[in-house]
Amino acid sequence: MTPKTPRSGWTARRWLAISGGALALVFAAGVLLSPQRVPTVAVIGDRADEVRAALGVAQSDAPAVTIVLLNRWGSLRHLPDIAELCWDACYARVAPQIALTQMRFGSTQKVVVFHLPDFADDLTCVVARAANELYALTARAPDCAVEATRSQVWILPMGLGRL
Repeated sequence: MTPKTPRSGWTARRWLAISGGALALVFAAGVLLSPQRVPTVAVIGDRADEVRAALGVAQSDAPAVTIVLLNRWGSLRHLPDIAELCWDACYARVAPQIALTQMRFGSTQKVVVFHLPDFADDLTCVVARAANELYALTARAPDCAVEATRSQVWILPMGLGRL
């Protein structure tokens, strides 16, 4: 009869648990020690200069967040790249504020479309909502103009569709 080999105290499960814990600690340290990311912004459309000045941001050529201000939904045809990204949400005019988050590997880009007449040209409310969108991936709308709803569209990477 062959004697049984005693169980080792260091099984594969323990090695995996220890290595997973170490990776989690390294990731957490990287998040805690990384500098605060200030998003680059581009404000385009009607009354863009006023909103940009109220937000106190500089115009960027390669923005992480693009704020589009429209007096008419028909003006969107002059912005073909935004219109293609917005597609059915803008053409169906589902909400006065449409936040499009385009997930990409390495960087996420956000486009926020505001239809100004639905806000009764209240730029302070538009600025408050735009500032909220700048710093939050999932934003909660301020209490101003509660009848002006917000629609969120997530665009998956590599053409996988929308959520």
